[in-house]
Amino acid sequence: MNNTILSNQEVTTNANESLTNAAEFIQLAKEGYSFQTRQILQTIVSGEQQRLREEQTMWRLGGAVIGACLGLGDGLQITDAFLGIAFSGIASLSYEAMSHEDRKFLEQCQSLWLIGDNSPVELSQRLGPAKSRILMYEKDWSTPMIFNHHRGVRGDFLVPLGLAGELAKGFSSLKSREVLERHINLSDIEILQNQLYPCTNETFEIKEITEIKNEDAKRFSPYANSFLRETEPVIISNRNNSAIAYRVPVPTHSDF
Repeated sequence: MNNTILSNQEVTTNANESLTNAAEFIQLAKEGYSFQTRQILQTIVSGEQQRLREEQTMWRLGGAVIGACLGLGDGLQITDAFLGIAFSGIASLSYEAMSHEDRKFLEQCQSLWLIGDNSPVELSQRLGPAKSRILMYEKDWSTPMIFNHHRGVRGDFLVPLGLAGELAKGFSSLKSREVLERHINLSDIEILQNQLYPCTNETFEIKEITEIKNEDAKRFSPYANSFLRETEPVIISNRNNSAIAYRVPVPTHSDF
């Protein structure tokens, strides 16, 4: 992390600096929905199972016609392998909890990205659950940034949040996008694309997060006044550097 606490002298000369877009990012951090993996997974699984049932019925009807023409007793059959999948893993959204058949089903319907590598589900299992959302800003950044603070057995990590439409594999893959559009209407897909999603390749480990008083935040950051009304100031430290940041809780409607 390149951020360093500004010296008192720097703050004195820039004490009145403010950010015109800070309020917008604070509201997004406090109220923005995280990507709704659980609902999408349930919708796709249900829709794909129904589609397979309908295809199976069509094959059986067609097979019966062909069988009658050829003098065969039974119609053609297709496998029932995926139609009875219980998907017990949906409840916990755990890749490990899903059976081989569950994962194979998701892979075949181009939806394994929902729980696979670098998905919000896999990230939470690897780094621990998101404990809060963190806002940070430095003078050479064009806008504030929003992070998730994850805590688990490996330690504490910050993961930047962006938009699902730009980061989630399901929107960039033509085959996965086709499945989404098969079961979710376009207006809802647009909503999903604008939900928060982790940018996992920018994840970094931190040593600690320490609460500080508003007065201390103002001493160390010329931008503190733009954030303090609706956030809790903290110092984020790693081995070499520290930075002022602003913490808000993860909203109750979101997983991260």
